[in-house]
Amino acid sequence: MNETEYSKPAREKGYGEPQLQQVEAGPKEEILAHEYSVFSLGLSGEFSMATEQGTINYRAGDTGGNPAGTLHKVCTGPEGGSFLFAKK
Repeated sequence: MNETEYSKPAREKGYGEPQLQQVEAGPKEEILAHEYSVFSLGLSGEFSMATEQGTINYRAGDTGGNPAGTLHKVCTGPEGGSFLFAKK
């Protein structure tokens, strides 16, 4: 999926304007949760999203997300990466 293809379903599902996030390489020890739901699109690099339900791996072009309140930890590959995310 590319940025144009991502924007349409994000809007249709009620998400706001996408924001760009750059992430440095390596594991992140912080476990966090947001008070909003997130729908994201990988732009570069590789990411792993670990939740209580398991781990999902993302690469450029992959989409995913978490409902509000989901405890999670994000890890990136050796080059770091970037993704778009929209909130609702």
